[in-house]
Amino acid sequence: MSTQVISDAETALEHLERLTDELRSRGWAVEVAAHAGRRPSALVANPRMRALQENVIAARERSDGGWSYFYGWGERIASCADPAAAAAALGRVLAARRDN
Repeated sequence: MSTQVISDAETALEHLERLTDELRSRGWAVEVAAHAGRRPSALVANPRMRALQENVIAARERSDGGWSYFYGWGERIASCADPAAAAAALGRVLAARRDN
């Protein structure tokens, strides 16, 4: 009998892929990187203003071991169980606003 062991990096990548699907369905530009020896990440950009971008990772919460999305600097975005909430939060952060 074989046992498949899924690493944290693979789990993180699966969560990022779900978030990527949600973001792309909303029109955001997303690039996922999964380099050997590094935590997988997603670069999310406003397609109308590429300078507005954020790096996102998926990681285990220290408190309960559940998975959440985080900005590259460590601030929590939303639970990985709710990629739509994470996409909405990223959309608010990356929206280009013009004051009249």
